[in-house]
Amino acid sequence: MLRILLYIIGIPLLLILLAAILLPLVLDEEQLLALAAERLEQSSGAQLTVHGDSRLSLLPRLALTLDEAELALPGKDQPDITVQRLAVEVRLLPLLSGTVAIKGIELAGLVATVPAQPAQPAVDTSTLSDAELDAFYEARRQAVRDAAANSAGAALGLPLALNVQRLNISDARIVLLQADGGEPRMIELVALTATDMNLAGEPAALNLQLRIPGANPVALSLDLRFSADLDQQRVQLQSLVADIEGATRQPLQLRASGPVDLERQVAELELALESGTMTGAGNLRYASFESPQIDTTLQLSELNPALLVLAGPEAATEAGDVEADGDAPLPLHALRLVDTRAALQVERAVFGLHSIEQLQLKLRVVEGIATLETIRGRLHGGELDASAVLNGQHNTARLETRGELTGADTALLLAALEAQPVLSGSASLDWQLTGSGRSRNELVQGLDGTVELTTGGLALEQVGIERLLCQTVAQINQEPLQTELPTRSEFESLTASITLGQGQALLAPLRAELAHLSLLGEGNFDLASAEFNARLEAQLSPDLASLDPACRVNERLTAIAWPVNCSGSPDTAPAGWCKVDSREIIRELASSELQRKAREEGGKLLQRLLQRDQPATEEDNP
Repeated sequence: MLRILLYIIGIPLLLILLAAILLPLVLDEEQLLALAAERLEQSSGAQLTVHGDSRLSLLPRLALTLDEAELALPGKDQPDITVQRLAVEVRLLPLLSGTVAIKGIELAGLVATVPAQPAQPAVDTSTLSDAELDAFYEARRQAVRDAAANSAGAALGLPLALNVQRLNISDARIVLLQADGGEPRMIELVALTATDMNLAGEPAALNLQLRIPGANPVALSLDLRFSADLDQQRVQLQSLVADIEGATRQPLQLRASGPVDLERQVAELELALESGTMTGAGNLRYASFESPQIDTTLQLSELNPALLVLAGPEAATEAGDVEADGDAPLPLHALRLVDTRAALQVERAVFGLHSIEQLQLKLRVVEGIATLETIRGRLHGGELDASAVLNGQHNTARLETRGELTGADTALLLAALEAQPVLSGSASLDWQLTGSGRSRNELVQGLDGTVELTTGGLALEQVGIERLLCQTVAQINQEPLQTELPTRSEFESLTASITLGQGQALLAPLRAELAHLSLLGEGNFDLASAEFNARLEAQLSPDLASLDPACRVNERLTAIAWPVNCSGSPDTAPAGWCKVDSREIIRELASSELQRKAREEGGKLLQRLLQRDQPATEEDNP
């Protein structure tokens, strides 16, 4: 794109300079144009053909106007350029003294057709083996080193320090032919206006409207105020405002200012972003030949896919929309194209169904490894403090994460998951997990590690565990209940040690304390189906009768373990999740009774035996 613009601007200027050189020799327009074209071909190899009119004026400014002109550049891989109208105007007196003072350049109806370049298939890292991926990273590191070494003395520059008072390009198109003969790609330069262009460090301005048509058209509007110093190889952006539509889901406005070192290809910019409801501000450092290539600190109102543009155009293009299918391959190819370090402060970040408030995020992404050193914020009313590493260097990604979430509101969590509102209270988690896989579902199924769960003020709706046990006790006592017992369970405490592996979460031990009983047992949760089951043993408190007189218990009832079996899924009615195994209780009571009687009978027998074997006393033997 830059090379084509240099052709568009530089070649007309070369024509006007040749015309000025030949002006003292000939004043015939046609002969002058023919000589200028001949000199142009001799000096550059470019062939100029004018199919329309040509006009040359002398005073007070030297102006050359060409209609229906065609320029063929030397070499088969050079673009062909046609223009409906070209007008170049320079001041005559400065020109005669050897100074180029350009009043204006106007181009209308420009078409630049760029031949297809030799096929350079892009490397799709998702098709490489692990060994080939290692070679890919090394080759890219070497390419960056070579580019940095070759950049010295080869910085961007122009052959002439031009003073262009006005540059207007309208209705221009750049046609990029495809090597495979496919549909050409098109770039429409709707309008470009530049004023006071110079390379001496004086202020200049540029306005650009560009459009890329297609199935998802992209439009760019750019307003730039800058100064360029060719001697210092430095550009100072006083103000850059870019409005982009189509590249992201919401239109994006980017504002920037700061210095650009052309020789080192380093830009250090102050940024402001706006896309939809997202706003942000901070700074960004871009360095072509350094790592990280992009280093940014931003304060944002929310996270937004538009931020992918800050990870680089390749990564933004490759990432696209995140696949909703959990079995789809992880977007590791996009991750491998990023070399970024970022420190973000986000008022609100949404990840799927979960929202984190006041998020602090420090991350480093390079060669397929995303290291999230800091993840802090408020998640569902609780405090989150975690870290994670996603290693996507090879085809099977590996995840390592540890952290804690304290005081999360379970009602907010269920609302975010669009699940039934059956829980209230707070929950805290402390975890250390690893996992591996090639898709999101494989990562989840492959999670391995431990999670510690504690709760506070937890209440379970539609599942009255005390009610279930009280009803069973009343049946044993053969008495009817006199009160309506609660259909919810209020836990004084609930804790669980959770071990993850092979797609399952084993809760062992699982402990719970209620006002009139305690529970101890273990459970299992299937990560894929969200189905759970648990086998618990309840120990009844003597004051269970405070719920209802029919629930009174004695030592025999408090001495046994009361089996409580729970199973279900978030899609089933909570009222049917838990049941008391009354048959096992009856067997336990019968066994306890037999043992009691055996002990009583055994005690009586032992007493008689002891009495029989006891030696006679003098009183017994007169």
